[in-house]
Amino acid sequence: MENRWILSPARQLTEEEISLVWQKPATHIESEAERRISAEVYRNWTRGEMKITTILLEGDAGSGKTQLAKALSANFGLPYTKVTCFADMDKSDILGSILPVLPEDGNKDEDGNKAEAVTYNYYPSEIVQAYEKGWLLEIQEPTVIRDAAVLMALNSALEPEGSINLPTRIARRHPDFIAVITTNRGYNGCRPLNEALRDRVQHSEKMDLPAVEVMMERGLAKTGCTDQELLLTFAQAIVLLDQTAKANAIKGVAGMRSYFFWVDAVLQGSETVEALYHKVIYKITTDPDEILILEQALAKQGMLAALEKVSQQSGRAQGEIMEIHAEGTMDAQFSAPAPDDMPAVALRKSADSEGHANDDGENTSSTQSSDQGEDGTPIYHELQPTSPEELERQKRDFRKHLNQQAREMVKGSCHEKVNLIVHRPEATLAHHHEYEQIASGLLPVIRELVRKTAPLLEHEVATELGKSRVYGTKFHAEKLASPDFRCFSQKCPPNEEPSLAVTLRIDESASMSAFGRLTAAKQAAVAVYEFCASCGIPTLIYGDTADRSPLERMSLYSYIDYENPSLNDKYSLMAIQGHSNNRDGMALRILGEKLLQAPQKTKLLISISDGQPKALPDYTGEVALADMKEVIRDYSRQGILFLAAAIGQDKETLCDIYGPERYLDITDLRQLPARLVQVIAKYL
Repeated sequence: MENRWILSPARQLTEEEISLVWQKPATHIESEAERRISAEVYRNWTRGEMKITTILLEGDAGSGKTQLAKALSANFGLPYTKVTCFADMDKSDILGSILPVLPEDGNKDEDGNKAEAVTYNYYPSEIVQAYEKGWLLEIQEPTVIRDAAVLMALNSALEPEGSINLPTRIARRHPDFIAVITTNRGYNGCRPLNEALRDRVQHSEKMDLPAVEVMMERGLAKTGCTDQELLLTFAQAIVLLDQTAKANAIKGVAGMRSYFFWVDAVLQGSETVEALYHKVIYKITTDPDEILILEQALAKQGMLAALEKVSQQSGRAQGEIMEIHAEGTMDAQFSAPAPDDMPAVALRKSADSEGHANDDGENTSSTQSSDQGEDGTPIYHELQPTSPEELERQKRDFRKHLNQQAREMVKGSCHEKVNLIVHRPEATLAHHHEYEQIASGLLPVIRELVRKTAPLLEHEVATELGKSRVYGTKFHAEKLASPDFRCFSQKCPPNEEPSLAVTLRIDESASMSAFGRLTAAKQAAVAVYEFCASCGIPTLIYGDTADRSPLERMSLYSYIDYENPSLNDKYSLMAIQGHSNNRDGMALRILGEKLLQAPQKTKLLISISDGQPKALPDYTGEVALADMKEVIRDYSRQGILFLAAAIGQDKETLCDIYGPERYLDITDLRQLPARLVQVIAKYL
């Protein structure tokens, strides 16, 4: 059939360019996205400023992004090429490089000696070649690039009438040049697509797994399988596994590639369920706990029974019994085929292995070190765990340090004469059980946010240069006479340390015990701790109350403190409880001072509270409100970012104290943990 979307029919391609135009195989099936993009580009091709030359395809692995980019090359009649981005990409990968060219062996000077002259040639990148020659360029995964300066260089190449300043000349954009950006969605190493780069896109497609019917059609074309029930069941299993992986923050993905190879493996004689593991599940994950989640999802939806039925109907279940020996041998014996009603593979213990075990384990009771002393005698290495007495002393010293530190931090304020005690709560066995119960329900959400957030912890701009390189982005003329030809320097990879410190302050006044607020606060504390610990973010989690006794007008509870992580006990978070009044301004001042001492660039202080400040004898009303506003104002000037999570009835007052830009209204307490973690992720 004649191609109706050729963009430049009069253009004469060279032999090289003709060979680069992608040819659709017989198994290619035109998708709705392909027809939509082709029609849009063709319709606007001669409309000047409305011309579509930059396309974004964003979606999961295996959703057909690269296949679609190649199909567009065939539809438009343009040569296809691609560039795959990587984390340490620099400007030379965008613009090209000037490299030294050594003289040939036959070159000699006037005296007949071997010539030592070195010349330098410019070698354009794949991007520059496509840009100047009018090819279709697929830019794969630009979201992994860590250096923002590289993205800025890429931006200029995507301007409709743009040009690229090369080391030797200026490259002009060919009118037929089309850039197709393909990127995965929220995978490890990926960042949000640069705003300037995204703004230059004129057409975007959200690439997902196609409908089951389309999957079956493509599976038939790719593998030649005509068993409609098999194609349908396998497609439904792929969709279910993909949805389950996303819902449980499992990093892998089940896509069309997995579907094609699974169907093909079964057609070639592989057992259905066995092939499922090797072609699909193990591509998603090899973690035993995550595999169990996927297996449970398949069993719950009846997919395992459906797969077994398909396998039996296709005559592929062999019913072999494999004997597993318990003596460490790798030999396997196969018996005669089992009856039809038995599973495809049954496992049983060999009769001759009864009562036997590997004797090697008995020899480990007195394991010796291979290290030897001067006289040939073995040197034994023993662990030296911290004794209970030493651990107790460390806890006591740290608690004393925190008390002295807190009293110093309120000197010169209206709280200077308030009796203050900092506590370090101890966890009980009941606290351990409560923590695990809360964490089990929150971990799927936390894992998903960690997966999306981890790449953002890397600094995006590299500042250090690696010198004395044979190639790079900066030429040093003063080193031209150097015999080793190391006349260039190149940016080093960026650092990968988090630049954020987080403090969570929890109001432990008596009113927090009502309406499930205390439970929500505990859940939030667990979510924040687990998220920050997974991302390596320094964290403070403190609670506070006032007026527990005449001798203790202010009480601080240090649950998590990054000053001494080895003494932290996450299970102590379950000791959070409602006590008496609250002296918010004093707590915020102390935590603000602690945050100022952190080396991180971004310092976030989150306060969970259900009401206005009130403490004896006269810390209430306008006095207390003015104190809180002063603390927030003073420490905001010094770089502390405040955020109030209001979970009580005094939301309007808290909004007035913190300001609408620092206020988070939590009407549904069940949303509190996820909302706080999402907020923290935004500051990375």
